[in-house]
Amino acid sequence: MLVKMWTDNFVITGEIDTLRDERLTDYIRENKDFIAVTQVRVCDRNERDLFRTHFLNVSTNHIEIILPAE
Repeated sequence: MLVKMWTDNFVITGEIDTLRDERLTDYIRENKDFIAVTQVRVCDRNERDLFRTHFLNVSTNHIEIILPAE
């Protein structure tokens, strides 16, 4: 599932591996400390590209907003 996350300093877009028909809310609750994200694009809060990487662990403590990306 392609998602977009906002933290204090970053906007992170990438893929998370959810089960078929699993809700994003359920996925977040199961992965309490970190979310593994692949094919990642990291931007500042003004959406300027900072870097891209194949893998990033994102701390759920820092996520302010997460939603399915379009």
